[in-house]
Amino acid sequence: MKIFNKVKTNNKAVSAVIGVILMVAITVAIAATVYVYVTGFGSSTVPTPSISIGQDAALSNNNVNFTIDSASNDAKWSDIELVVNNTDLGVAAAASPPTNDWSHSGSDDTVSAGETIWINHADVVAGNKVQLVHVPSNSVIVEKTLY
Repeated sequence: MKIFNKVKTNNKAVSAVIGVILMVAITVAIAATVYVYVTGFGSSTVPTPSISIGQDAALSNNNVNFTIDSASNDAKWSDIELVVNNTDLGVAAAASPPTNDWSHSGSDDTVSAGETIWINHADVVAGNKVQLVHVPSNSVIVEKTLY
């Protein structure tokens, strides 16, 4: 019996303050895990393609041409809208010569280097901005000031 009493002589436990701190930390960790799971914090976004364009010549009679200098492999014409001076001209179809407010020389949906963009619109004036907007990600791919 004396051996049993020696083992039991230390009857101190973890303090109440440490216990509360541990419980709060565990609750915060669980809450953060549930928040990330519910909101899809790690969900993937639509990547924005990369396109580089150059204006062929000074604009004339509300007309301007751009040449695609380079484009990433995931750039598709059907995903691109043209905005001139904050006026959305929508998505263009391939047409040569241009038939609408804007068109492109691409033979398929893939944007490729060397293709031409034709723009014929009343807002095509020197100093105005032209933007190619990627619709799925709602991001401006490229912006040029007309000259």
